[in-house]
Amino acid sequence: MWRFAWKNLLTRPLRTILALIGLSIPIVGVLGLYSVSGGLKNLVDDTLKQIQGVIVLRENAPSPVFSSLEADYVERIAQIPHVRSVAPEVWGIPPSIEGSSLIAKAAANELVGRLRGESREQRMQGMFDAIVLSGQDIPSHEGLNTAVFAKAMLPPEEGGGRFLERRDINENRVVISRKIAKDLANPDGTPKQVGQTLTIGSGDEAEAFEIIGIYDTGSMFLDVVIITDINVARRILKEPESKISCIYVEADDPRRMEEVSEAIEAEIPNIDARNMDEFSENFTRLLGDLDTFLLMIVSLALLVGVVGIVNTMLMSTTERFAEFGVLRTNGWSRGDVLLLVTAESAYLGLWAGLIGCGLTLGLVAIGNQFIGGGLQLIIGPGLIAFGLALSVVMGVLGGLYPAWRASRLVPMDAIRLGGH
Repeated sequence: MWRFAWKNLLTRPLRTILALIGLSIPIVGVLGLYSVSGGLKNLVDDTLKQIQGVIVLRENAPSPVFSSLEADYVERIAQIPHVRSVAPEVWGIPPSIEGSSLIAKAAANELVGRLRGESREQRMQGMFDAIVLSGQDIPSHEGLNTAVFAKAMLPPEEGGGRFLERRDINENRVVISRKIAKDLANPDGTPKQVGQTLTIGSGDEAEAFEIIGIYDTGSMFLDVVIITDINVARRILKEPESKISCIYVEADDPRRMEEVSEAIEAEIPNIDARNMDEFSENFTRLLGDLDTFLLMIVSLALLVGVVGIVNTMLMSTTERFAEFGVLRTNGWSRGDVLLLVTAESAYLGLWAGLIGCGLTLGLVAIGNQFIGGGLQLIIGPGLIAFGLALSVVMGVLGGLYPAWRASRLVPMDAIRLGGH
């Protein structure tokens, strides 16, 4: 039966190939979607593992860039039991760097990316490339045990320089990432180095800032930050001294982080004290909603693939009415005919799945050579099995109606219809 079904497909190679293409393309879309989602989830998990404290933000603010808090919250939080360190920060998007407006650049990159037909992943990478400025209260950050950027400094032999110190208070000095050093390269194409300068601001407000250190966290979410003294950041971003963006809090015992987080929220209304588990859960929920939305779109392509299978099998069964009639007169039951046609559609689904999975594996391997920032697309055995199962199910579903239609034919009617 199964060998007979396979030979039937080989007798119509062009139609079989077109059906395989129609179903394998949406399978590539589904697997590609989940590989990006899995890669982002791993990237976020790896990033959050570097941040071990609690971040205090304005309630419902998605990130420090969009948060604004009263500066006197620092003293109130410092009085909460089991709080070890409290470090205020000011975050924002600088008006321009090296004469280029970052907001205009981000919008232009998105527009150009769409005009060039770049993938969603490529445009997403451009979005993550937006540089932000972080002003740190240097004395309080020196007392942190889990300072992310200070621990990610490049070694001296790689030109890492040093991190911010008290002598840098109110001074035009910055620490940048290796990625920013490459993106804002010198006119001769070489990356920025310690001792060189960055120009921040435009027109009469443009100022030169000495680069004193270079870090590398390996995460596209973190490697877009320029770090300077909090007072300098306020001057650049035109923020008053009474305002800060967020507060980084450490507990005296890491096991008390959740307890400290709850105590902060109880002490101060309208703020969120988020530990890294909360950030991970929120991002996972966001990715889940995005996956659902995109999967609905990809489902349209799956539907087209199923319609292609239906069309292929309908044309195949219509051309073979006489064959089915002869089989029935030779003792084949309706169930045998139903199984034969369903087996053919299942073969189409299986081979479409194998082709789709193979293409996805190749595209993921190629894509990972060009995607930076710690993001790696992931396609494991579980996802491959899901793609194959989905393809076979789609193939079987596409063949059910043609199989049922072929099985309902009366033998002599089938022979008569096949002769016309």
